[in-house]
Amino acid sequence: MLKIAAALLAACAASARGDGWRWQETTTPHFIVHHQSVWLPNGLTMGLERINFRLHMDLGIFSNWSSSGRVNAYLYKNQQAYAGGRFHPPSWSNGVAIYDQKAIAIPMMHSTRQMMRVLAHENTHLIFVNYFRQSHRDPPAWVNEGLAMLEEADSPDRPQTSVWYQNMVEMDPRRWFPLDKFFAISPTTDLNNNPELVTVFYVQAYSLTHFLMRTHAKMQFKAFCDHLRAGDSVPDSLRLAYHYETVGDLEIAWRRWLAEPIHRRRVEELPLADRDQDTAVDQAGVAGDGSAGFNERHDGFGSGFTVWKFKPMSSFAQPLAEPGFPSPANSGSPQSAP
Repeated sequence: MLKIAAALLAACAASARGDGWRWQETTTPHFIVHHQSVWLPNGLTMGLERINFRLHMDLGIFSNWSSSGRVNAYLYKNQQAYAGGRFHPPSWSNGVAIYDQKAIAIPMMHSTRQMMRVLAHENTHLIFVNYFRQSHRDPPAWVNEGLAMLEEADSPDRPQTSVWYQNMVEMDPRRWFPLDKFFAISPTTDLNNNPELVTVFYVQAYSLTHFLMRTHAKMQFKAFCDHLRAGDSVPDSLRLAYHYETVGDLEIAWRRWLAEPIHRRRVEELPLADRDQDTAVDQAGVAGDGSAGFNERHDGFGSGFTVWKFKPMSSFAQPLAEPGFPSPANSGSPQSAP
């Protein structure tokens, strides 16, 4: 920690041209922060290094990703500059990961805490997608998003600080997709731009990834992802890594875990200020008009990946409508094409 602090105190600043603005550069041990404002928000560089350390501890099993050079983090001075910048993200998003450049981009936000959540989310995408693409494959959307949402929390020991965990607690169990349908959903084609269905899908992706990652041995989750990366189906990967003989066996165990009273107790003990948060809005975002929908991207987030217009409701908000389910004819594979 002393070495990190010393390196941060000695961070160098330099000027560069890009996107019509005069950019500054601040270098930390693991990041090059390109920022349009002269000064970075207080605590941002140290926060980035804390994120790096936490992700290294939690996700280092997926690759020696931190040894391949610094991550380029682009911090635009406002939302307009971000939307009109070199990576062309959707105007309603607040973060994008650019895999082939090992880069992330975000706009300046109203709080450093919110920026830390988005930076953790996007860095998780860099790590996880890079791990899959070593085998020329993209991860299933549900586990890619689920893991990034999981890593937004400040600490694995306090998951209740995450808005996703809070929404998981408040979700009526009757709204969950049965897992055999959930694993077959392609969000871009099967949810019909329905914001309620998208909400359920994302909260369920978080919940299921939380269950598989946090309540089992970490190496089981790694083995599960290894099998997915090798091209095995979700049911086969679950059976080989977790010894769930069927998807139904997993669903029983997951729903039993969801029903444990500790989850609600954790949320109810939170200060009210911690129940209303902004979260990452790259795949999960909301348009300026509040509408929901999908935009295909062929750069940035990943070849053939999709950016979602969705923002989760905060805890204790209005109940969601009952979801319907895609017909078998419209169901798609949750895995993106290589």
